Amino acid sequence: MLSRLHARLDSGFCWIEVAALVIAGIAVVTAMLLVSADALLRYLFAAPLAFQLHVSEFYLLPASLMMALAWGYRTGGTIQITVLISVLPQPVVAPLTRVLLATSAVYMAYLSWRSSILFFRAFERNEVVMGVIDWPVSLSWVWVTAGCALLAVRLLLDALAPTLRPIGFAHE
Repeated sequence: MLSRLHARLDSGFCWIEVAALVIAGIAVVTAMLLVSADALLRYLFAAPLAFQLHVSEFYLLPASLMMALAWGYRTGGTIQITVLISVLPQPVVAPLTRVLLATSAVYMAYLSWRSSILFFRAFERNEVVMGVIDWPVSLSWVWVTAGCALLAVRLLLDALAPTLRPIGFAHE
């Protein structure tokens, strides 16, 4: 019963991760197009896109990184130091891995919570980055909050999984 519930939650969350990955991909492509257009306009017509740097730096690049975090972890795109796991007795590895995944989930949830505080503070104060266009600071924190929250949920789902998958292998 619990394994079926976990499988359904995991499957549904995979769809959310893919949707977040699509947002990250759109952000990367948009940043690439804006930077390319800015370079072409700057050197061919001496008329750069004045807003490109702020949009790319404060919105598109954070979105591309943060929205892909959970999907990247789920599909094995992580850097791991497995020296400790390889020398520990096998009966200790699974419980330790679960504890470490849960601890990581708590830490990522804390980062999400702290970034949401920064988002709301910047939103309430109407903080902006001044330039040709005044860019709202709060919108750049949305991506950090969402990305950390998604990774926290993924780590928690993996920590509570009925069968612990080997670290670094993608879900099926």
